[in-house]
Amino acid sequence: MSYDTGVLAALAIFGVFGAIIGIAFYVFYAFALYKLAQKRGVDMAWLAWIPVAQMYVIGKMVKTVKISTFEVPSLEIVLPVGMLAAMLLGAIPLIGWLIYLAFLVLVVLTAYNLYKQYVPEQAVLYTVLSIFGITIPFFFLKFSKMDPVNLP
Repeated sequence: MSYDTGVLAALAIFGVFGAIIGIAFYVFYAFALYKLAQKRGVDMAWLAWIPVAQMYVIGKMVKTVKISTFEVPSLEIVLPVGMLAAMLLGAIPLIGWLIYLAFLVLVVLTAYNLYKQYVPEQAVLYTVLSIFGITIPFFFLKFSKMDPVNLP
């Protein structure tokens, strides 16, 4: 076995292992979002299993996001469209990056508003911890066993 073959084998094993972890994380995230949406009585909660449609489910729960005096209505439409725009246009220098950045800001604000519905005094902490991504399904699963404190 040459050096190049050994490196390729290691990369293949790492890639397969990474794919398995990624799929497991996705299933856990979708399951947690599905349980939360069911608990909240969201129509078509099963959309939590479809990647872009997950944004629809989250938007249905949060409804609107206020940024200073501007209010983003109909998040169930804005979030999936924003995600598609960020995915399709994100690679375009400057304009795509700005669209992607705007989408990320909207997602963070949406997460904050969702967390405020369940743990208003700790919403900032939950939002900061959500930046790492791995914590989100755990939060969703926790919330699926709770009743919201503040509904929009």
